[in-house]
Amino acid sequence: MIPTEGPKLVELVRAVERWAALRTAARWEKSLAQALEQAGVPVFLPLLTRWTSSQGRRRESLVPLFSGYLFVSEPDFLGNPRVLAVTRRKVAQVLRPPDPRRLHAELLDLARLLSERQLVQERLVAQVGDVVRILGGPLQGFLGRVVRLKPNRWALVLEISFLGLRLEAEVDERWVEKVD
Repeated sequence: MIPTEGPKLVELVRAVERWAALRTAARWEKSLAQALEQAGVPVFLPLLTRWTSSQGRRRESLVPLFSGYLFVSEPDFLGNPRVLAVTRRKVAQVLRPPDPRRLHAELLDLARLLSERQLVQERLVAQVGDVVRILGGPLQGFLGRVVRLKPNRWALVLEISFLGLRLEAEVDERWVEKVD
């Protein structure tokens, strides 16, 4: 089983001297990581928890921190006869770092972070025109209609009607839930 948190993650990264990045298709990272692990290749696949809301239900899933990429022990991957051809076909590119020590240090820092904290990304599944309720902040309790989505800024721009006035406000996505 691929370690995703705790001290085992740090031990894994520390134990491998030379890492390489494998580029693959998005959503293939986990299956590729499992196949490589079965072939005896040490794999580091940093994951974060993504929360989504849809139709009043919240869902949690683990997704790769770097979509389309995972890290492997370069000497254990290259030329390894246990890595099946079907597995190798899932690899679009092997990226060898120009400075292996720097990549090792960066992966070790990332492993330490992941061993101490759970990275969480929360996504609101709402469309322009959807009615949402504001759960926190100065506009708590108001209903509004989504006018624009700004996903890179984790904000929603809402149209809020009260006292017959129209007000557009950016609201942190964590403070909003979709109204059915």
